[in-house]
Amino acid sequence: MALLFYFVFLILGLMFFSLDNEFKVKGLSGYSYGFSKSDTLIFNMGLTLILVSLIYPEDLQGDYISGLVYLDSISFLMIYLSLYLLVLMITSSSSTYLSGVYPITYNLVILSLGLVLVLAFILYNYLAFYLFFEISIIPTLGLLMGWGYQPERLQAGVYFLMYTMFASLPLMGALSYMYSASGSLSMGWGLFDPFMFTFMETNLVSSAFVLVLLLAFLVKMPMYLTHLWLPKAHVEAPVAGSMVLAGVLLKLGGYGIYRIMPKVYFLAGGVYSFLFSLSLFGMLVISAQCCRMNDLKALVAYSSVAHMGMVVSGLMSSIVWGFNGAIFMMLGHGLSSSGFFCFVNLVYEQFSSRSIFFIRGVITLAPILTLACFMLCAANIAAPPSINLVSEIFLMIAMVYYDWSVMVVFFLVSFLGAVFTMYFFSNSQHGKIFSLDCGFTSKEYIGYHALLLHLVPVNLAFLLLGYFMY
Repeated sequence: MALLFYFVFLILGLMFFSLDNEFKVKGLSGYSYGFSKSDTLIFNMGLTLILVSLIYPEDLQGDYISGLVYLDSISFLMIYLSLYLLVLMITSSSSTYLSGVYPITYNLVILSLGLVLVLAFILYNYLAFYLFFEISIIPTLGLLMGWGYQPERLQAGVYFLMYTMFASLPLMGALSYMYSASGSLSMGWGLFDPFMFTFMETNLVSSAFVLVLLLAFLVKMPMYLTHLWLPKAHVEAPVAGSMVLAGVLLKLGGYGIYRIMPKVYFLAGGVYSFLFSLSLFGMLVISAQCCRMNDLKALVAYSSVAHMGMVVSGLMSSIVWGFNGAIFMMLGHGLSSSGFFCFVNLVYEQFSSRSIFFIRGVITLAPILTLACFMLCAANIAAPPSINLVSEIFLMIAMVYYDWSVMVVFFLVSFLGAVFTMYFFSNSQHGKIFSLDCGFTSKEYIGYHALLLHLVPVNLAFLLLGYFMY
């Protein structure tokens, strides 16, 4: 079903460049391409197809489609999020298409990335998942280095490539050993996999093995101390690159941990405690650092690290409440963080700056944009009725069950998160405008449309959480 919807999106993507538009650019083939209201209608048709799929309950019960393909509630949720953000990425990239910098190639790179992500989430074999987990680097790197804003995007691309590759190569060796020990790389063995008994003698070796298995996913999320590639990649990437990094690729790491933990559940409890503590410490440090940043895009990127720290803590707690909270946090963060990057891109196109010292008085120029920013900030600090509130409640229960002293850190992180979110909102929306040669006109309607499509699901998704609970 999900693959069928993807091919529908592929067809819609090829229909993207319509001829009845008011903003046109000259393509390489001599035809005029652009963005119009008919394109918005096409996107709405695709989004309707995804929403209709939610009322098809058989897709959520965990059905084998073939030997390698398995669709359960978690993989369905990740596929749904990927396809939804795929459309919003195209919707938010109107300036890229209007600039005429290889728009067709840009569109095909986004569609190929969507296909890779769908295959990564739907395959039920560790080796196949690892393959597409690594292939997702290629189109993302193409977006970053091909359509980035500054020359520093080359350095950011090297950071991104080196971090992910060096952490992923040991995972390949660990999967090879897993296959030689158990004779299978299927994700369906559960908690009693035969290869676990090969590590019962030495706890040090088992801890190292678990850390190697988890490291690639922790770098992809990323966890604190393995996060240095993320701010560079986010700052230099185009809007679609930032949206897919925050919305989907970070969730690919959480999904990998979710699938690998049943295999290694009994092997190394000390590793889980270490990662749990490191995530809490990283959340505190990153939240404090966000309170003094002046680059809007870097601020949103660092806040993603803090949210992913909560996801790691929930997964490492090994409690059902933690698993559910982590899944809901991945969904809520994917929508709200992607919306933030869409908002920052709209502001950047008008002010030609991301500095919080130069972006002032947006409420004077576009009050509707300020309302969207306020709703995104409310979702970021887990205000009702956003799904982030439900996820933080679940994660708080899991952390309290793990250790009562964690509540002190949790409250501090929540407070600092509210501080830097209000800092972001008040400084960018209020104040005196520095430049009078900027203004939001009717041609930004497609950006407002993308922001609306972020806000609606992040505030209404809690109505469907019963389908996706672990």
